[in-house]
Amino acid sequence: MNRREFASTFAAPLCLAAAQPLSPARQRALKRFTEIAASLYAWDLADEGVEPVLETLRETTGANSAYLVALMHWEKRPLTDFYYPHNAKRKTYFPEDSRAYWKPNLDHYKSTRIKPRLSDREELKGKDWLDILIRAARKAGWKTGAEISHTVLDLERARGECSYAVQRDIYGNPLAQLICPNQPDARGYLIGLFTDLVTNYDLDFVQTCLVPFASGRLRMSAGPFAFQTWGAGGAATPVEKTVGTVLGGCWCSSCELAAKAQGVDFKSLRKALLPVADTLDHPGPAEGHHLAKMRASNITPTAALLRHPELFEWLKFRCASLTALFRDVHAAITSIKPKIDLRLNAYIYDDWELSGIDFAALRPYLGSIRSSNYDEQSGVAAQLEHKRKFLLAVRAMAGDDIHFLSAIGIRPKATPELIRKGVVISSQCGADGLSLGHYDGAPLANLEAIRQGLTDADATI
Repeated sequence: MNRREFASTFAAPLCLAAAQPLSPARQRALKRFTEIAASLYAWDLADEGVEPVLETLRETTGANSAYLVALMHWEKRPLTDFYYPHNAKRKTYFPEDSRAYWKPNLDHYKSTRIKPRLSDREELKGKDWLDILIRAARKAGWKTGAEISHTVLDLERARGECSYAVQRDIYGNPLAQLICPNQPDARGYLIGLFTDLVTNYDLDFVQTCLVPFASGRLRMSAGPFAFQTWGAGGAATPVEKTVGTVLGGCWCSSCELAAKAQGVDFKSLRKALLPVADTLDHPGPAEGHHLAKMRASNITPTAALLRHPELFEWLKFRCASLTALFRDVHAAITSIKPKIDLRLNAYIYDDWELSGIDFAALRPYLGSIRSSNYDEQSGVAAQLEHKRKFLLAVRAMAGDDIHFLSAIGIRPKATPELIRKGVVISSQCGADGLSLGHYDGAPLANLEAIRQGLTDADATI
């Protein structure tokens, strides 16, 4: 297919209902999704070719929006299976840690010592993969976006020259490579990433699933696909998870200064909560007895917050800090491009407030939200009710008017049946569109199930 045929084919309207002619009633009653978004990686484009990938996505799913994970963290691909289902050039891929796949303009990083780190791999370096995707997507008539993923600072620099920018626990220990939203250099670097992308690329949205404040002690989750998790690490009970945030981040000097500006006595908070952290971190016989009782009881998080009001004050401070970061990012990018969409990829879908996420407070600074719930890939039909609850929670907190995309897990162990059900639930919960998670690990049958799910939901685009 030549470029003219490609553009003509993909810019054409697409009906996603059943192949047979629709009755007038069904034509009138169809729900219309405004967007079906697909995430792509630089190595996807290098291996499969950008135009063939877009062609496959449009044909199978009806996608009309594509974004590059432009700054990608360190994890195995495909994430949830041993091997790629449709990549003819490689079976697996192990990305470099927190690398940028565009050509950064360093003018946007003058206020910070931290700069984007580029790929060192021969097949990827020297090319502007974001520009490559945008040019092809625009010819196809698609929306375009870029995502800043979980970690923006690689572990090597986080342990070395940039260690000052990393979150600290209550004992002063660094929390892996998670940047502190209140640290000036980290903040300037993050804002620079956004303004760089918005200034220099033809984007409709910039999306972020940046890891916010660590909600507890970090751990490594072992298994066939070992990956780092950020959070409480599988706390036994809701109250333990809430109290366990005292072992998370951030307790650094920059947070102390930010707290002072908010009228929060940070030193008093730390003094009051340090014994709680000690009980969790290195309990003696008496503390162990107390923890055992707590785990066996029906004590609620509310009871813990009443007993430790300083914990509630600290949680509020972290939410205010993260909201202020989004406020500043939003102000910076809309001053460049007033209609740019700042999209939150809401990948934490339980107890998000324990990480500093307050959907209601963030709402004025967001153009859209992407629910990153992939319950389809659990392989369990009953788990989709958890998806329903999270989708409704976002609507309840962020409001009915925000543009809201529901992600659909299309990787194994998802089945076509579960994917179809996920699309229907998304429609029932007020989603304005869908987002695919993710193309690289999706078998063809799972991609095709998106179209079928739209038919089940009486929906089109």
